Amino acid sequence: MRGFLIFLIVAGLAYVFLRQKQNETPPATAQPIATQSVGAKPTPAPLTPAPRGQTSKYNYMKRALDRARDVTEQSRARTQESQDP
Repeated sequence: MRGFLIFLIVAGLAYVFLRQKQNETPPATAQPIATQSVGAKPTPAPLTPAPRGQTSKYNYMKRALDRARDVTEQSRARTQESQDP
């Protein structure tokens, strides 16, 4: 009896899913923006790195690396200054 109830629940969910799929509107057909020859591929713009210290606030990994490098340079400069007579 328990197996039959599970079967009814699964069948009901499948039925609802299929009915919902049928009622969906089909996506609009994509229209070409510009016609290009098949063999020609657009060349992407060359990537240029951002100036140091001016990373996006969303690029937290780059900011962390920049900060680590700044701290390292400050530490080296301090060490160099303290070793100079």
